[in-house]
Amino acid sequence: MLLIGWPLSSQKEWMLHVLTRIVLGVFVLQEIVRLLINPHRMQHLRERKLESALAVLVLLESLFSHHVDGVISGWIPDAKPGTIALFVLAFSQLTLIGLICLRGLRRIPAIASRNLTPGGALILSFALIITAGMLLLKMPRATLDGISWIDALFTSTSAVCVTGLTVLDTSQAFTQEGQLIILGLVQVGGLGIMTLTYFFAHFLTGGVSFRNRIALQDLLSEENLGQIGMVLGIIVGFTFSFELAGAAAIYWSVDHVPGVGTVDRLFFAGFHSVMSFCNAGFSTVPDGLANTVLRGNVGLITAVMLLVSAGGIGFPVVKNLWQVAVAVARRALRLRVAAPPRLTINSRVVLVASLCLTVGGAVFIFFSEYVFAGSDTGGFPSWLAALFHSVTARSGGFNITDTRLHAPATIVILLFLMFIGGSPASTAGGVKTSTLAVAVLALRRVLLGRAEIEAFGRRVNDETANRALAVMLLAGAFFTLVLVVLCMLHPELSTMDMAFESISAISTTGLTRGVAPLLGGAGKCVMVLAMFVGRIGVLMVLLAIMPRRPQAGFRLPEGHIVIT
Repeated sequence: MLLIGWPLSSQKEWMLHVLTRIVLGVFVLQEIVRLLINPHRMQHLRERKLESALAVLVLLESLFSHHVDGVISGWIPDAKPGTIALFVLAFSQLTLIGLICLRGLRRIPAIASRNLTPGGALILSFALIITAGMLLLKMPRATLDGISWIDALFTSTSAVCVTGLTVLDTSQAFTQEGQLIILGLVQVGGLGIMTLTYFFAHFLTGGVSFRNRIALQDLLSEENLGQIGMVLGIIVGFTFSFELAGAAAIYWSVDHVPGVGTVDRLFFAGFHSVMSFCNAGFSTVPDGLANTVLRGNVGLITAVMLLVSAGGIGFPVVKNLWQVAVAVARRALRLRVAAPPRLTINSRVVLVASLCLTVGGAVFIFFSEYVFAGSDTGGFPSWLAALFHSVTARSGGFNITDTRLHAPATIVILLFLMFIGGSPASTAGGVKTSTLAVAVLALRRVLLGRAEIEAFGRRVNDETANRALAVMLLAGAFFTLVLVVLCMLHPELSTMDMAFESISAISTTGLTRGVAPLLGGAGKCVMVLAMFVGRIGVLMVLLAIMPRRPQAGFRLPEGHIVIT
């Protein structure tokens, strides 16, 4: 990272480049020797997959980097020479540092002796990544004029928690190296809620025990214990496939922008594709998608909406839809299908709730913002602008008009959509669509006097309803606490604006009314805590830090409480 993060003279840069290659060469040689002397080579490769993959990557870069640079220069004339080599060197350095740190943590008695739950490992992993991101953003070449520690912490937390709130203009304050750091933090944070739990639980507890695998079932929303590995494969494959397709769509949507080179278009497309899928609202242009250059670009906002929706639908639903699609395809090809999978109740509830929120939110915004208030549509048809705001309010974080100019009724609608957020086990935040759906179904049971909570011909158990109630109450209480503290710290600011900012932070949405840059150090720390707890989940944080009491072998006498 010294090659990227600090300005060096050409001689020092060459010496550091050579030293880095020597260190990586020793690493590759070590891995080759270990493989050759090990009698169980396949088992060795399975146990050291990450190290083996890194060694192969470094070896391939050393052998073919010049050929690859030549091909890239032919395709993209304005590409800098040595880009691939620099990327591989930086990635290799980060990976080796991460592996050393993880193995060091395993040797700390306080951690090695503690049986970390996946929830605890998740909190620890996010805290470590945020700290690493803060240090990376403090590097001189990450910003144009330097950045304070609190602003680096705020930006790193916002990126890792896929929020998108900023205290500095991403397009003006950060260099392309700094924007790449933010991009990497968002990608890791977007995948981290599912995959990093498994990864860090493996390294910090010395292997995933059967007990931790059972706990991981809940975090990954997977019913079959033996399919956790397959679920992770689907998550990673779906994520990168959608991001690549989205980057291609965004790239072609901005081909008419004058004065923008191929490399800049590629970077813009890749950056905004990752931000959209991961439901983070960072942008590399001033004012984001509300920039006048992008005004009226229907192809761009359509691609962004599709990516935001795909990232926020939830990977359990994606897995279920994939299984159903494969079964339908096999049946169409007259291949045997032993037990054709169907849409699960979770998929149906999530899809219906998401559709109702998106369409309902768009209708309300259409009337409140464009029929009654007559606000600017950003150069788009009013129905499309309303749909975009409805989609991105549920954790997307992008805007095509100035959020500070929205009508009061629209602000209330956006507050509700941000509070609900996306679906479980997705890149989105909020209390989740399924939580709202279960709460509505429980209300229907009370109003209709039914004995059970029912949905799509299935019964929902009371434990799920209790969990949904706990999530909504805790989220509401935490929002109230954050808002009260911010109001005490900054009584001069609008309460509505701070409520909007608080909900945006807790739900990791990223929409803003310009409050975050006006906060002092204490206020920014409160927002950092709000984003961190909001990303993990208030209930999960409490379950991870509070000791569980063993269940008593008896039941207390039943009492009666008056509810009117």
